[in-house]
Amino acid sequence: MRLRFLPAFLAFFLPAHLLAAQQGADIQTKIAIEKNLEERLHRILIEIIGTDKLIIVIDVQLVGSGDGNDEEDEVVLPGVPLQEKLGLGIAGLQLGDTAKKIKKLSAQIIVDNNLPESMVKVIKEVSSGVLGMDAERGDILSIERINFRKNPFSWSDIIYPPHLWGLLFTAFLGAGLAAFFIFVTKTFPGSAEAVSQAVRDSGEKNAGPAGGFSSAVTASASLSPDSRGRGISSEEKGHFSFLTPDIADKLIFLLKKEKPENIALVLNYAPGLSGAILSGLDRKLAGEALARLTDTRSLPGEEVSRWENELRQKLDFFVGGKEIVSDILENLSDEEMDEYIAFIGEKDRAFSEELRKSVFRPSHLAEMRAENLLLVYQHFNPVSFADVLRILPEDIRKKALGKFPEGISSRLNEEIELGAGSGKEKLLAEKKALSRLVSRLRRDGLLKTDSTEA
Repeated sequence: MRLRFLPAFLAFFLPAHLLAAQQGADIQTKIAIEKNLEERLHRILIEIIGTDKLIIVIDVQLVGSGDGNDEEDEVVLPGVPLQEKLGLGIAGLQLGDTAKKIKKLSAQIIVDNNLPESMVKVIKEVSSGVLGMDAERGDILSIERINFRKNPFSWSDIIYPPHLWGLLFTAFLGAGLAAFFIFVTKTFPGSAEAVSQAVRDSGEKNAGPAGGFSSAVTASASLSPDSRGRGISSEEKGHFSFLTPDIADKLIFLLKKEKPENIALVLNYAPGLSGAILSGLDRKLAGEALARLTDTRSLPGEEVSRWENELRQKLDFFVGGKEIVSDILENLSDEEMDEYIAFIGEKDRAFSEELRKSVFRPSHLAEMRAENLLLVYQHFNPVSFADVLRILPEDIRKKALGKFPEGISSRLNEEIELGAGSGKEKLLAEKKALSRLVSRLRRDGLLKTDSTEA
């Protein structure tokens, strides 16, 4: 009797069980397809737009499985989903494999509001191609813009990852640096003292009889470092310390109109300039100033400081001088330079003669010795040097080129003949640069000239 009811029982319950299994399989397939497409499209769009401010939502509608064309369904036990249909085995899924199961595809892409319109069009085209959107099938692709809002910073966030890891790293690093600093401050002074003591002991052994004196000097210096520092400071900041050999010409010009007492103070506090000062002043005035120093006496400090400040102010506001006039004349052509020097000679012949000797002219190159001319060439731009030689008369230019080695002379000749030449302003700048180079080489003692040279 029981066997009669068994077929009826199976016919009633088995279709319901198979239907539930089929529905479960369709849902898992739908989730797997949506997840795969979202991840794939997300990776592609991030590479295109260069930012992860992007949200993709895909919804897939599957066709029914009752047409008989699907493959044999697979029974799915409740609570035991299939691995490949959860996206684990379907990572490489292609739409062609399941296109017949997709009834409709809807995709919504949310992008940042700051994204340009041209990039939005690219996103739309790429997404349509990747997802295989079909308008006849009713597929929908929508793109929306929003302002992605960042979470405001809160100090309480520091105690949570990922800020927590940076906080811990900073704490460990700070503790390590503090330990290292304490170790160095406690250990190094003792080591330095031991090394210093060893050096002093070695010096005393090697010094012989003079070691006692050296040791005494070292001890006295170590006992009173402040007094030694004060001695050096007072020497460096002595009276009239602003007087240097560079301003000797200006100083002599100012002292010519000063009384002998003031000149004597300058000679006393600036003995290094005494030779230049005495040679540049009138013999009678220089003799009277020097005679003031034959008697030893003490002067009021206010008087010395007053004259020092007055002389400093005069030098600060000094206008003119041989160097200034020479610098101005070197910006002119040779003809204009000669005219102004002749005009100055009508009022001060001695000053004009000094100008003729100090002002540099390109023609002076031909009067230099070969080694001096080669030194100037080595410190100057060859093209600019050729430009300066080009403006010289042919006989003077040949005389200057004849003092160079054959290789340098040939190169300069080629540059002179084939070069386009410089404009007036550039040529004046090149002459000025060459003049400054010659002056610097003379001042540094590298360019030694004879009396016949300029």
